[in-house]
Amino acid sequence: MSDQNSTALGDVVASHESALGARDIHAVKPQREIREALNDSRLVLHYQPILRLDNFAITGVEALLRWDLPDGVSLTPDDFLPSVSQTPIMREITRHVLRTACSEAVHWSDWTVSVNVAASDVVHPAFVDEVTTALEATHLPPNRLALELTEQSVLLDVTQAITNLERLRSLGVGISLDDFGTGYSSLLYLRALPITQVKIDQLFIQALGKSEDDAAIVESVVRLAHTINLDVTAEGVETPEQVAFLQSIGCGDAQGYLFGRPRPATSLSSTTTSDWVGPPPRKAIRRRRPETDASTLTKVRALLAEGASLHTVAAALNKSGATTHLGARWSARSVARIVADIPDPT
Repeated sequence: MSDQNSTALGDVVASHESALGARDIHAVKPQREIREALNDSRLVLHYQPILRLDNFAITGVEALLRWDLPDGVSLTPDDFLPSVSQTPIMREITRHVLRTACSEAVHWSDWTVSVNVAASDVVHPAFVDEVTTALEATHLPPNRLALELTEQSVLLDVTQAITNLERLRSLGVGISLDDFGTGYSSLLYLRALPITQVKIDQLFIQALGKSEDDAAIVESVVRLAHTINLDVTAEGVETPEQVAFLQSIGCGDAQGYLFGRPRPATSLSSTTTSDWVGPPPRKAIRRRRPETDASTLTKVRALLAEGASLHTVAAALNKSGATTHLGARWSARSVARIVADIPDPT
């Protein structure tokens, strides 16, 4: 969307004062206004803890950008970044976030700090130099920085993305694939990328206990990630029951409101603990195991070994005329329900 179609900041504030509220604002913010926010130190970072699920120790934080408006309204990235994602100001925002996150993380003894990067960042020729500059200027060890990117950002320009990511990994920087499960690639395909971790999208986590299909997707992602030695973090964890299920399937890390809401760096220290101190329930969320015939399992196993995604497996089964044990057509979710019950693909 062009600047000519942008809504002035005053209109944004007026919208906030209406019944819609700040989180329903999706108006465009001109580059000029965002640059002014940068100059006035109103683009700030909040941090949400990431914990180990075996002992609930905080191991790192995710940096989350906020735009603090003069009237006290705080906007999230979804409120303003889409309007400038393909403009020069995006490069300035990226450099600001990297520099700020690294400079604040230096004050924590050993936590990692995860920074979200846009699709245009991942494939930009100058991106590696920008990351290196931020690390050198703040003296943060590279292994304490992790960059979070989406599957779509890699697919934008696979060759350039791999080049940049390999250079960053050679420095020791961690690479996380964010919101995994919403795209169409399989983890076996993504093993060609120099990533160190996958983060399961919160939509699947929040459906645990409500949707057996989503529980199966979570379990299959954890299982497949482990086969290629990737760490797994569950996003959007909000209940003890979700924690228990994630523990039962071997998910290593988690973040979400159950453990702590995003907070400014000034309220964090290396001694900060999770807001949640209660033990998980003894019984985890369980799902029923589907009955699947041997020939279908063989087909699924072979397709997974070739690196097929859940969507691709479902399409192949439907083309062959195979159906689920209920006589229905296959979907990515129904495939996921059996993936966790078959031997690791080789």
